[in-house]
Amino acid sequence: MKGKIEIKGVKVMACHGVFDFERESEHPFVADATLYADLGADDKLENTCDYGEAAKILTEVLSAPAVALIETLAVRAARALAMKFGCDADVTVHKPEAPIEAEFSDVCVTASAHFERVYLSLGSSMGEREKYLLSAKKALEGRDDCRNFCFSSVYETVPYGGAAKNEFLNACVGFDTLLSPLELLHVCRDIEYAAGRERKMHWGDRTLDVDVILYGMKVVSLPELMVPHEYMCERGFVLAPLAEIAPFVVHPQLGKSMRKLYEELSKKLVAGGGVIKRRETWEKNA
Repeated sequence: MKGKIEIKGVKVMACHGVFDFERESEHPFVADATLYADLGADDKLENTCDYGEAAKILTEVLSAPAVALIETLAVRAARALAMKFGCDADVTVHKPEAPIEAEFSDVCVTASAHFERVYLSLGSSMGEREKYLLSAKKALEGRDDCRNFCFSSVYETVPYGGAAKNEFLNACVGFDTLLSPLELLHVCRDIEYAAGRERKMHWGDRTLDVDVILYGMKVVSLPELMVPHEYMCERGFVLAPLAEIAPFVVHPQLGKSMRKLYEELSKKLVAGGGVIKRRETWEKNA
């Protein structure tokens, strides 16, 4: 049964603040948390959120080395709770003795940590292609803020766009993440750079490509990031693995499922929209 667990009034004396005098003497900080989780219908603690452990996490975050802003504390606490219990969390941090020259009862900030289901496209056309795809898989699986992974098969595909000359290996991965769209983009870029990615030629051959394709049902339009990916519906090497692991996920703007989009693309293009064949394993000789 879904519900929420609330913990209120976890108090810690600490030295957080912008001003020097705030860093020199302790003053009170209070945290409230809401965890959105299963309520343990079987009466077993391990199947719900241990609010004693949650209170401990709040205390640890508030007691950590001094930071300037209570916004930072709220974000850290919300993410720590979400990662610990695998559920969405809201945290409000109060600073009742904030240095404000006015009569007031409280100053507080609320941060939310919510998991979003995201889908990434992976591709490689240079060097040890399987190795590069596996490096991305390992890097993502090693993150505490990403969970519930689902990996497609690996697809051998023809190069797209005219610049690349080598055949590609492509795959898709879906997972739940606490990362914002831009944070996720930066993680993708770091994984690419770790694989020796060099952006010398647009749509050229590359050691590793990691693209954000879908971020829940959100539409993101920023200079450095477009979600849903603006070219996803033209690319069989994206839609084939995506339709495999998320056939009924709907494009937030087009209102069509991934399976439907791939079927439509396959009718327009030969070889399944650029797909040569599907491998059952990620490693060539597995």
